[in-house]
Amino acid sequence: MEVQQRLCHTSKVACVMFTVLLLLSFLVIGIITGLNFKNKSQEDQTRGLLSDDITPIPFHYKGDKGLCSDGWVLYKNACYLIVNFYGTWELSKSLCHEHGAHLMVVNSEEELVFISRVVQKSPDYWIGLKRDTMGQWSWVNRDNYHSNPHFWDENKPAHWDIESCVYLKGSDTVHRKLMHDADCHSERYHICEQKLETGMW
Repeated sequence: MEVQQRLCHTSKVACVMFTVLLLLSFLVIGIITGLNFKNKSQEDQTRGLLSDDITPIPFHYKGDKGLCSDGWVLYKNACYLIVNFYGTWELSKSLCHEHGAHLMVVNSEEELVFISRVVQKSPDYWIGLKRDTMGQWSWVNRDNYHSNPHFWDENKPAHWDIESCVYLKGSDTVHRKLMHDADCHSERYHICEQKLETGMW
């Protein structure tokens, strides 16, 4: 303020210019601060979408969670998380990885029947099976893929000319979900799986 008063005594023009420069400085600082806050807020919102929506779907199964974390369901030696977030197969795979898990690997018909009781009937759920452009199937955990016709729906798999990913098809009429293949960029819910013997729990 003393500097401003001295300038004001020297010249009215200098006083007005100093005040304008001071106001412009505050304006520029405000704009920069606002932009930084907006960018930070958008990053937080995006991260929030990816974390807040990764919650278990309410379901009727009231089984034992055992050694599994809250929201996960125990079956034999694995924990399962049913995620109500629509995403591509790759995004779903990444979100499971953030939980120290992988997309579900179907090892038996009993496991498929169990998970069909746990999830909602109508939605589709990505699982961890993918076919590359060479036609080779592989599980996300690198287990060998052995085709089992009891896992697949009628006339599936179908998309032989493109890379495709596998999901469990929603149905109100079938007692258990069956596998279908689809474009990996389509969006569905997903199921994460974590084996208990890995020490992640």
